[in-house]
Amino acid sequence: MKISNINLILMLTSGIIVGIIGIYYNYPLDRLTYTLLIVLILFYIIGTVLGILLNKVISSADNEEKSPEDSEEENQDEELDMDEAEEEMSINGEDNVVSEDSL
Repeated sequence: MKISNINLILMLTSGIIVGIIGIYYNYPLDRLTYTLLIVLILFYIIGTVLGILLNKVISSADNEEKSPEDSEEENQDEELDMDEAEEEMSINGEDNVVSEDSL
């Protein structure tokens, strides 16, 4: 899952809050405009960085979830290879038993 619009949501939400506060406290229009511009730019940058970090965390979590499944499949493949090798040895009559005397 990729997070793509968090920067826009964060920016617009902060802009609405600043606008409401500015109107409530009767800020002059030029001061409100500059404040709103700075807040929008600042929260757009913060939202972009936050979106990148969240995407990295989500992708690393997805990779970790896939790794145990991959390792289980590899273990099953190794077990199957060992079983096939044992069957082949028994078919060929090879006996690899080590006696205590040879040690």
